[in-house]
Amino acid sequence: MVDVNVTPFEVEVRTRHGDLVRADVYLPKGKTGPFPVLLGASPYQKALRHLPPNWVFSFIEYGPMQLYLDEGYAYIAMDVPGMGRSEGTWDFVSRAEGEAIHDMIEHVAKLDWSNGSVGMIGMSYYCWSQWNTARTRPPSLKCLGAYDGATDMYRDWMYAGGIPSMDFVWTWLFGSVLLEHQAEGNSMTANGRDKLVFDLYKHRFDDEWWRRRAPFWELDQVDIPVMSIGSWGKGPLHLRGNFEGFRLVKGPKQLLVVGAKTFAETLTLYSTADFHRKELLPWYDRHLKGVENGVMERAKVRFLVQGEEAVHETTDWPPPEAKQSTFYLSGAKSSHVKSLNDGSLVEAAPTEAPGETSWSYPDPLWMAGVTTLDKDGIPDHYARVVTYTTPPFDRDREFTGQGVLELHASSDQTDMDIMVKLTLLPADEAKPKFLKVSQGWLRASHRAEDPLLTTDMRPFLKHDREEPIKPGQVYAMRIEMLPMSVLVRRGDRLRLEISNWESAITEAPMTHWYGQKVGTDTYHHDSAHPSRLRLHERPRGASAKDS
Repeated sequence: MVDVNVTPFEVEVRTRHGDLVRADVYLPKGKTGPFPVLLGASPYQKALRHLPPNWVFSFIEYGPMQLYLDEGYAYIAMDVPGMGRSEGTWDFVSRAEGEAIHDMIEHVAKLDWSNGSVGMIGMSYYCWSQWNTARTRPPSLKCLGAYDGATDMYRDWMYAGGIPSMDFVWTWLFGSVLLEHQAEGNSMTANGRDKLVFDLYKHRFDDEWWRRRAPFWELDQVDIPVMSIGSWGKGPLHLRGNFEGFRLVKGPKQLLVVGAKTFAETLTLYSTADFHRKELLPWYDRHLKGVENGVMERAKVRFLVQGEEAVHETTDWPPPEAKQSTFYLSGAKSSHVKSLNDGSLVEAAPTEAPGETSWSYPDPLWMAGVTTLDKDGIPDHYARVVTYTTPPFDRDREFTGQGVLELHASSDQTDMDIMVKLTLLPADEAKPKFLKVSQGWLRASHRAEDPLLTTDMRPFLKHDREEPIKPGQVYAMRIEMLPMSVLVRRGDRLRLEISNWESAITEAPMTHWYGQKVGTDTYHHDSAHPSRLRLHERPRGASAKDS
């Protein structure tokens, strides 16, 4: 049981939409106010705050509350409308939900124990609430500590590339929200709670329903200080949002990317008082207490380089010093893996004609998503997917920034799903056998890009309609890769995996709906169809600090 040394009291406010919403207030013990305020808002029921921050309780995302009480902050845990003790209808990450949090912020800012300066706190959904509230611009909201949170619910995780998410929806929505309400004696279906699962799948395109749930489109109006903290281990869920949030906001801002490699590690790190003392407490002290502590002299962008485990600094993202490097898909055997094709990833442009790799699906040997199991039950994640592997690198090279896969592909169907993963294969046998570097997704019928928002290294898809492909016709498609940073040492390799599904072992819980896919897809890689992976490469020798 996680405890704090004070007992909370409840406050309530009637929002502009007429809902009575409630929050628990924790005030520092033995201290005299008024206090600066930290507020976290979620659908996870403030009554459950006593549970420990363990991965089995993945919704306990407050951070170390006692630390902030000891440092003289009031801490507020709010139930969003329709959830826990708050009345109304649950309108998941909608602008109306952000406005309700706005109204609570302005209410508590005027209470006698508050000094009128409010910051927001918390990870994951709590971070969604931060982005969502900031776009409504509450006058008393002075800063965000935005750890691990998406900004565009459609693109960042629910329909990455246009492909519907599956397992996460069920483990999160039912495991962390609805069943927890039932366990507390609350209805799973009251206040519109049961509608979300159907709405998520009913709205297949980026329509008005999704736009109301995407702070992304209004973050360029946010001018308060924002510290955006992403985690490499949460790539398929939140990572893109932390980079986009940092890019878009207009006030003082910093970006930090931590090296936690899993969902559980990301939660554990956020629950650690030492992490907050080092990174977030100074941020809040500066912007809520006015302490001149030098936090604004920190580098604008800091990121852990995977494979090196060192923190580097730069002035923006992508790093201005990064250049583009290109790796071409080749049919030549890498002789490094037993996969469907064992292709190569090379830096020389293709000269062969024709060159292509075809495969059919669903594969009869798939057992856990695309993973197979041998006779002893040992999983093999490569055997039944398409791979392209580099030769051993002849020198250390760092790939930091954005990436894009330009894939020439055809199918005997009118649509195709493309799921890609870039992996580091260390030569050092003492290191893990593989390290995920980046991923990307695309449903071919969603390939249309928005010319106003697309860049050379980051396709931005419209997702406004389906455009079927013609069977047998070759299409040049661009797949956005998640932001990345990895050091490939001399002797290491990179591997690109391509399939239309993913491993239920390595990618859980961020797997996607397989659907009704039956057919044959072909990836073309010859002089007429130079499929290639383009990555930002950062010169070695730039500023670094040991993590």
